[in-house]
Amino acid sequence: AILWRNPPENNARKQQTEREIFSLCEQYHMMEQLLGIKPGKGFMEVTRESVKSNEAINSLAKVTSSMMGLGQRPSCALHTVLEQEYGIKILYYPLAYGSAASLVHDDMGKAVVINSNEVPWRQNYDLAHELFHLILWKAFTLEEMQDKPFFSDIEKKADKFASMLLLPEEEIRREIKQIIENNKHLTYSDIVDIAIDFGVSAKALVYRLAFINLIKWEIADTLAQDEELAEVSRQKRAQKIEAHRSDRFISLAVRCLRKGFISRGKFADLLSIDRSEIDDYIENKGMMESEGKTVEVMAS
Repeated sequence: AILWRNPPENNARKQQTEREIFSLCEQYHMMEQLLGIKPGKGFMEVTRESVKSNEAINSLAKVTSSMMGLGQRPSCALHTVLEQEYGIKILYYPLAYGSAASLVHDDMGKAVVINSNEVPWRQNYDLAHELFHLILWKAFTLEEMQDKPFFSDIEKKADKFASMLLLPEEEIRREIKQIIENNKHLTYSDIVDIAIDFGVSAKALVYRLAFINLIKWEIADTLAQDEELAEVSRQKRAQKIEAHRSDRFISLAVRCLRKGFISRGKFADLLSIDRSEIDDYIENKGMMESEGKTVEVMAS
């Protein structure tokens, strides 16, 4: 099943998008099988008791970050760790609605679909939000998740988890303390610098500051709507926007082509490019189409 954030009212469009996403996941799974890639490690067992309160959600975020080795800036490592260690299929897809979706399939495993039209810091937040759903996939029944009030409550908890995971309280407090000790004041520029450093939006940061009692909620609400802060963010991020891509999907496709597991025509279909563009595409990615010389490896 696919769990959507903000699903469309148009059921035909939803069904079409789901077919396309399932097809991408099938192709992804096919390439993993061709290359002999085994499933990644599983998540820890989590029950609904793990998210019954803000304190419980914060504890879950801390444990998750520690177990996954996400470090002090979780957004920098989250994507890679989920793909490489946990085998999560992360796909960036131009969704016409919503911002993300998660999927669990008996054969294909787990996948997250992120809206490629979103800015990178929003994509980071959505990935952390969807991680919450994957971790708690078995904790709630399908019937419960189809109940709008129940689902709305779970969505709020997923947002809290994402904020707590990407903006660890100890690190945020350390950053703010350092700024205050050196400059006496926290400026709009400081807020945006910290948000960029942690890979989130300025809005997400100010609400996190309020949640951990570093600023008042009324101030956070005002800052979240402040056009001057938004303009500072736009200016500072103007040269930093580099959209995330489904890099592992691309890498698997190139490896399959290189080893002769798929044809050039199939490769072009997988990446939605023309066959005449294949050589330039691979070169621009800094990859090679040929295998090169072999290297003898000693038996372990």
